[in-house]
Amino acid sequence: MRNMTALAMVALLAACKPAPEKTPAATETTAPPVPEAKADGPAAATTAVSLDGEGLRFIDKSSGKASLLAFGVPRAQAETALANVAGQADDRSSNDECGAGPMQFTRYDAMTLNFQGDKFVGWFLGNEPGASAYSTASGIAIGTTRAKAGESVSIVDVEDSTLGEEFSIGTGEKVVGGMFAAPGDTAKIDALFAGVNCFFR
Repeated sequence: MRNMTALAMVALLAACKPAPEKTPAATETTAPPVPEAKADGPAAATTAVSLDGEGLRFIDKSSGKASLLAFGVPRAQAETALANVAGQADDRSSNDECGAGPMQFTRYDAMTLNFQGDKFVGWFLGNEPGASAYSTASGIAIGTTRAKAGESVSIVDVEDSTLGEEFSIGTGEKVVGGMFAAPGDTAKIDALFAGVNCFFR
């Protein structure tokens, strides 16, 4: 009987004992939502922008007629031309410590235009919202696999690149460069660029 009473007391005390406080779950930090690409310039419905080793080509969707925005044109001309299709610029910035010397940049969604001495000298397309609006004349774009790209162009791997899986399309000075996300034929293009860029090699 004494044992039964003792057991009952232990059970009662256990029932009265406050439940241990729950440790609050670690707060998950989430990145702010990435705004959707605009592509809302006045000529967005009628004009496509093609990536080129000499600059950017603006193509009339109905006639197929193309005009080149060549490297070397004034900054204001380049910004106006792209804004006409891509919409208002997201930001302007600069970097005085680029490998190629001080540079200035204007970004429109995934596309960044590069400037030196107030001249358009290069472009860089990242794997971001809006990237799907751009491709080369042969259809190479962000997300294209190495195997698929190799069907239409000559892919030249850049040996010992400090940028990762770097490659170029074609040869000579007016080439389009890029980076694959990983090695192998199924790897997808993660970035494309041409002209002068702020790279450190």
